[in-house]
Amino acid sequence: MHKVQQQLVELIHSKTGIVPELDDTFASLKIDSLGLAELTVEIERAFNIRVGEDVLDVETMRELIAYICEKIDCS
Repeated sequence: MHKVQQQLVELIHSKTGIVPELDDTFASLKIDSLGLAELTVEIERAFNIRVGEDVLDVETMRELIAYICEKIDCS
């Protein structure tokens, strides 16, 4: 499991009690807009990045991992 994926799984599991899969949507994880805002703050802290409004286009764990990797250059 990629480091970013592992950190996200841990963050979301601590928030929801659910271990997310790559294609899970935030709705299926019971993360509403307020929960996503809180998660955004935690992501900014965990990865030392600035999350913009474009994160609102992200719908799945896979997309969120790609979004973060784009910011921190996971290559």
